[in-house]
Amino acid sequence: MNRVFVKPLLFGHRGSSVDHPENTLPSFAECLEHHIDGIELDVQRCRSGELVVIHDYDLERVAGHPGKVAELSYQQLKKIDIGKGEHIPLLEDVFALGGSALYYDIEIKAPGTKDLGLEQLLLEQIRKSGMESRCLVSSFNPISLLRFKRRSKGPIPTGLIYGDEAGVPKILRHGFGRHLTHPSYLKPSKDQIKEAQTFGYQLCAWTVDDREDAASLLAGGVMGIISNNPKALQDLFSV
Repeated sequence: MNRVFVKPLLFGHRGSSVDHPENTLPSFAECLEHHIDGIELDVQRCRSGELVVIHDYDLERVAGHPGKVAELSYQQLKKIDIGKGEHIPLLEDVFALGGSALYYDIEIKAPGTKDLGLEQLLLEQIRKSGMESRCLVSSFNPISLLRFKRRSKGPIPTGLIYGDEAGVPKILRHGFGRHLTHPSYLKPSKDQIKEAQTFGYQLCAWTVDDREDAASLLAGGVMGIISNNPKALQDLFSV
């Protein structure tokens, strides 16, 4: 079995997204201030080439804006209010905020199989910021994850994300991509943990906000919990 986690870790899902707009510096700062182990965040490449931290491929849900991330420059994106006057940060800004006080579970948002340079840019930014020992890189897209793994040559752990949601291709809904990527660990949705435990990997479950669910998962050997409200689960990790 691959060993990534030496103890269970708690991650804020897009930061402390119950308190602040998701994937924003205040959301991440909330985790930092409350000594949460780490943050889960999403990265994409915008039109001008920067790595921006945002989950959706478009801005409709977070900003009511018709634009798509890949079609807008960072100069355009940073002017858009994504809630409470907050704006889309750069990955380098998130690293500068948290430094070595946080672990970073970075989800690569890649919709297809074409190499758009995202994985190489991500690797370069992680190295430039000196965060190799603080980062985990994950994706629903096994091709993107494999591309990152080949470029990094192994020191940064990789996690395959999967669930049975409608947006996930049926062939990938039960972690089948692990046969292609041979990841360091798996990130199944919380409802697929029992099946995932038969695969022989360490597990990080998403998205877990209920205390009883979190306690049960930890008791069952799950090594990572991703939560929208990490502060409410924090004491479960201090035992």
